[in-house]
Amino acid sequence: MQQLISFLKMRLQQELPHQDIRKEGLSDNLLRMLLESEVKRKEQFEVRPPRICAVMIAFFPGAADLHIPMMLRPDNIRAHPGQISFPGGRQEPQDEDLAATAIREMHEEVGVAVPRAHILGELTPVYIPPSNSLVTPVIGYLNDPPSYIPQQEEVAEAFDVSLRVLRDPENRRNKRVTLADGGWIDMPAYQAGPRFIWGGTARMISELIKVLADMDPA
Repeated sequence: MQQLISFLKMRLQQELPHQDIRKEGLSDNLLRMLLESEVKRKEQFEVRPPRICAVMIAFFPGAADLHIPMMLRPDNIRAHPGQISFPGGRQEPQDEDLAATAIREMHEEVGVAVPRAHILGELTPVYIPPSNSLVTPVIGYLNDPPSYIPQQEEVAEAFDVSLRVLRDPENRRNKRVTLADGGWIDMPAYQAGPRFIWGGTARMISELIKVLADMDPA
């Protein structure tokens, strides 16, 4: 764990794998849609600025591997119903920065407190067109496995996922999503046991895996 902490403190200050969206390895139609969405977002910034959000990716030691807390969103909420995500949400005026947003949201949604001193850095922000959200993944760690207290209105279930499972290439998937105009896009996805993780969260996981690959390139 200490080796990982030291590595991430250094690595997250350097250029990140997905700072250029063209290097994400996305399907052609998804890349085209996201590039078009980015142009539209910048053009409409003054009249429709994005929701500035942050999520928390917090490592902690499990029995035989590192794990990360995640959550299932209820089917009856407005934003991304029924999807798996990292704990997080919109930046509020009282938040001094995005790390503070991620810490606050983590505690509010799943009842887990990540100390400010345990924040290691950030991954590349991910723009989510359907909710007009610009989401920054904040990386932190916990010394011990957490006990979850889910916020019932926003969290159907809180759980953790093994980092080894996410890094296993056999668990990489695609999810074909049909668009309103009848077209489709292939979204990155991961199978984690019975759980299926896709969309913006999967894009964050993809960059995290690439960052960690620099730690043990062999």
